[in-house]
Amino acid sequence: MNGTDLVQLLLGGLAMGAIYALVALGLYVTHLATHRVNFGQGDFMMAAAYLTIATRAAKLSLPLAIVCVVLCLALMGWLLDRVAIRPLDRKRRSTVGSYAWILTTAGVALIVQNVIELFYGKSSQYSPPLFSGQRDNVVRFFGVGVFVEELLVIVVAVTVVSAFYLFMFRSRWGKCIQTVAFNPEVASLLGIHTQRVKVSVFVIAAVLAAFAGVLIGPLITVNPQMGLIFTIKALIVAAIGGLSNPIGIFAGGLLFGVAEAGSNYFDSSFGDLYPLLAALVLIAIKPAGLFSERAIDVR
Repeated sequence: MNGTDLVQLLLGGLAMGAIYALVALGLYVTHLATHRVNFGQGDFMMAAAYLTIATRAAKLSLPLAIVCVVLCLALMGWLLDRVAIRPLDRKRRSTVGSYAWILTTAGVALIVQNVIELFYGKSSQYSPPLFSGQRDNVVRFFGVGVFVEELLVIVVAVTVVSAFYLFMFRSRWGKCIQTVAFNPEVASLLGIHTQRVKVSVFVIAAVLAAFAGVLIGPLITVNPQMGLIFTIKALIVAAIGGLSNPIGIFAGGLLFGVAEAGSNYFDSSFGDLYPLLAALVLIAIKPAGLFSERAIDVR
């Protein structure tokens, strides 16, 4: 492997790792406030990718397309809470009711997948490039060719993660989320509308999936079945980084993405298998994650 291949491999791995991290952060914020996650988070990202294709085919400008995708996914997040999460609160004391959200969120994921298949079929689709005129636009830095899309996807993903971090730890609503995560009863006594907070975390998770879906299109071909594997990888990334540490989750996503890219470079047939096995071994050795000790667990 020469220097050019190494740089391209790292950039490709970092770009995919940033996507995994965005999906995993959606799992983090819902688990933080409600102790539940959306098992269709990857399918929400897939839906956002197809919505991006549809809005660009309708000749909408990129900013307007992103706004449309984000609004649609925010609505999906709100509906998920109203349809698949909130009705289960009445059954919280029963054994089945405590874990029924796994089935309901997975069921919503299947509905989303089938709706997309109804319009696009099961074949893969190509999304137009976001930031350049052609799909494989290469620029050179010091003689090393890098793909513009991969470079800018990393920049945008880091910007979104930074905004998410500032929102969670600097904004008033972010502090409300942490208070609800610590103790919902105390939060209610402090005047915090806990139900609105719980709804908001699913909306936030859906918005993160929207950005991941917008960014993933230029990197890979999208298909209606891709959601499950992204959900699984996001869960693994969250476990690697520590489910209580958003910065750790982002770092875990980048590490997993680079490991996956390197594994596929040396063995394209089973390249996805080795990082998953290594992650499972790591989780077995360190169940709390690599960066869990650096985070303040508010619960």
